[in-house]
Amino acid sequence: MKLELRHLNLVRTVVEEGGLTRAGQLLGLSQSTLSHQLRDIEELLGVSLFHRVGRRLSLAPAGERILRTARVVLPEIERAELDLTRDSKEMLGTIRIGVECDSCYSWLAGSLRRFGRRYPNIVLQLSTTSAQRPIQALLKNDIDLAVVAQPLRELRIRLCELFEEEFVAVVAPAHSLAEKEYLLPKDFASETLFYPGTFSEGLLYQKVLRPAGIRPKEVNEITLMEPTLQLVKYGFGITVLARWAVHSRPANDEFRTVPITSRGLRRTWHAATRSSRNLPEYLTTLLEALQSESGR
Repeated sequence: MKLELRHLNLVRTVVEEGGLTRAGQLLGLSQSTLSHQLRDIEELLGVSLFHRVGRRLSLAPAGERILRTARVVLPEIERAELDLTRDSKEMLGTIRIGVECDSCYSWLAGSLRRFGRRYPNIVLQLSTTSAQRPIQALLKNDIDLAVVAQPLRELRIRLCELFEEEFVAVVAPAHSLAEKEYLLPKDFASETLFYPGTFSEGLLYQKVLRPAGIRPKEVNEITLMEPTLQLVKYGFGITVLARWAVHSRPANDEFRTVPITSRGLRRTWHAATRSSRNLPEYLTTLLEALQSESGR
């Protein structure tokens, strides 16, 4: 038998993570090593699994067939392993999750999917109504866990640090700011800014522009990343995003990322829960999983 479980997992991971870079990070492999392994499988089977156009990969018919098999076989094996190793007191529960901004979904969705495979009897519910005020939703008991980057001093809330990210300006390659070493507050004054969230409450305004008494020429609050990047690509304005969110894209050479101030602009993501000495075991398990994922 030529086809092995690791082959199925490799194809599934590349597809579900959206490319070689993120799949390699999850599997602990470099992009070049992962690419070589894919080519080894193709040579072994005598078929092409992916069509390669520049840096982008799309599934070939043979790859689609392997993906269908992987999505049937691998979850069943994972469930079998769980059945053989779990305690008689199997964890059951529902966790309602709120996130502060849509960019969270770029990394959170994969983490929750992997957690769900390992603990199939813990129900994960994403709350879209709590996006603007996740901490308030947490305090009102509308959700059980909030993923936030806002600074917080609240005795009723417990924070679990996940990771730090750098916020950068994103511009088209031909933009006048593209070659600057870093941006100063005054560089935003003549720009149309597409901001991913509420501008007046955001990190850029609170930490950089407001202290300098600067506002962009025009501000458009757009929470969806793809439409924003298309507007930036064609020169309608600039945006600010986490550096990793841009560099993890297959076609990241369509944009330039520029640090904001000489020190850079950084924020730290946290998982927030209500302060309690006795959090449910299933919620503690999810917190530990998110910390492990963010560390990786």
